[in-house]
Amino acid sequence: MALRPLLEIATEDGDFRSLATAVRANDGVGAHMSPAVRPYLLAALVEADYGLGGRAALVVTADDRSARDLARELGAYLSPRRVRYYPSRGTGYESHVAPPPHLVGLRIAALDALSGGEEAPVVVASAVALAEAVPEASLRPAGFALAPGEEIDLDAVATRLVEGGYERVDQVEDRGQFAVRGGIIDVFGATEDRAARVELFGDEIESARWFSTFTQRSLGDAERVELAPAAELAAEHRELAELALDEELGGKFASELAADQRDERGNGGGERPDVAELLPTDRFRAPLELVGGSTAVIVAATDEIDSALSDHWDDVTIAMHATDARHLYVEVATPLRERAALTVSGVESGQEHSFRAQRPASAARSMS
Repeated sequence: MALRPLLEIATEDGDFRSLATAVRANDGVGAHMSPAVRPYLLAALVEADYGLGGRAALVVTADDRSARDLARELGAYLSPRRVRYYPSRGTGYESHVAPPPHLVGLRIAALDALSGGEEAPVVVASAVALAEAVPEASLRPAGFALAPGEEIDLDAVATRLVEGGYERVDQVEDRGQFAVRGGIIDVFGATEDRAARVELFGDEIESARWFSTFTQRSLGDAERVELAPAAELAAEHRELAELALDEELGGKFASELAADQRDERGNGGGERPDVAELLPTDRFRAPLELVGGSTAVIVAATDEIDSALSDHWDDVTIAMHATDARHLYVEVATPLRERAALTVSGVESGQEHSFRAQRPASAARSMS
């Protein structure tokens, strides 16, 4: 059942119209919304002509789980309009573990959409994700697409996939992998739900089909296969990141040898290098800096964000020096408050706009 028609009920309500008009004027509005009705009202707000209709919107929650759930709920109301999800990396910079390809793809796609790649995008992000500095676009590998009828060089495509962070394997099983067999390339795009099989006749793509990685059966024709980057840094910068890891691991053992292994300047051999010397952190930016000024920022859970950010910073600085952390993590709470066209709280405390609702109960649970 399509839920979009339900949005008309909200747009006919006087209280909602008052809220939407104030938000459109970017007055820094505060509102109370019960959690049960929040996704519905936010969907109506970004769609209403007298609200944020026609404008890009960034909706911010406290953590990844709440952001993912809200993105799914907004998508149900706004379909076929796409709602993108901007998650955190999944692995902190301090872990030196590369984030999973599908998270990289989701993050880059959302940032590109907010940077002008789509008309009036809706993106739901966690505050924790916005606290992670990101490489500017020039440091990232480029995505590309494959479509039937195009002429390609198979070796060149394989090279581009490797540069984009894809792993070459014998058989594709997961996102961020590809395999080449003769004139066939199987590839699982970083943001796709299915793998694709691209068959060539000479240098021309003869067909492209989705297929199941479990059964290897075809799932239908693909008009276009989008291959978003599976790594957040281009190949040369990923090598620097690996060097940073090697240096840090080496530093763990250096203190035991420091007394015997001094360099000509008398410095201990165990000093850990500054992360800024190994990574181009001067070209890492706060995600909010990449979001255009015309984008409406909605803080959907203002009473939960400060504690989530505080816990996140504590976790980061347990495993990483604060000096290094400041190169890779940014302050978010204040910029969010300054840019928010609307801040929503689940606690009613005298806000001008208040919307209350009770979660629906299933009759099947109380049949007796």
